[in-house]
Amino acid sequence: MTPRFASPRARVAVALVAMAALFAGRASAAADEYALKAAFLYNFTRFVEWPTTAFARADDPFRICVFGTDPFGARLDALARRRVGERPIEIARYTSAADLPRCQIAYFSADATAAVEAAAHRNAAPNTLTVASDAAFARDGGMVALVTAEGRVTLHVNLASIRRSPLRVSAKLLEVSEVRHGGSGGGR
Repeated sequence: MTPRFASPRARVAVALVAMAALFAGRASAAADEYALKAAFLYNFTRFVEWPTTAFARADDPFRICVFGTDPFGARLDALARRRVGERPIEIARYTSAADLPRCQIAYFSADATAAVEAAAHRNAAPNTLTVASDAAFARDGGMVALVTAEGRVTLHVNLASIRRSPLRVSAKLLEVSEVRHGGSGGGR
């Protein structure tokens, strides 16, 4: 018997978790957390639409960038074998806020510099989906926080920050997220 899920929200949540589980493989608890978060970063490409202005050239790759210490390692590098539409995924690691506009998805580690995070909160790169693991990031103006609590990763989405950008986020993603409306984009 095939299980039935009553709501579209439950179906999307199950799909996201199933995709992440397939990607995660077998590893330690800490490794599983970042394998799952890497899968979320990839799956955002299915639920977020970037404008053509997010790319300098028609043949530019789709860049997923990490600012600060990279907690993903090879788990994120594995995404470089995938594509977003016709664009190959490129994984980049940066430290300067000047590099933020080169990224379609930017993940900020806990030790990312204040200047880089401030640029994200100011919406200095409007074509970039900004992501971190700190719940305060979404509350304070970042777009998405991948928050780990009690062994689960939950999405916190700052709807005001996303609406200030040209990015279009699927209602399906918002259905499985905790939506935040605050954050002026002025930093922490």
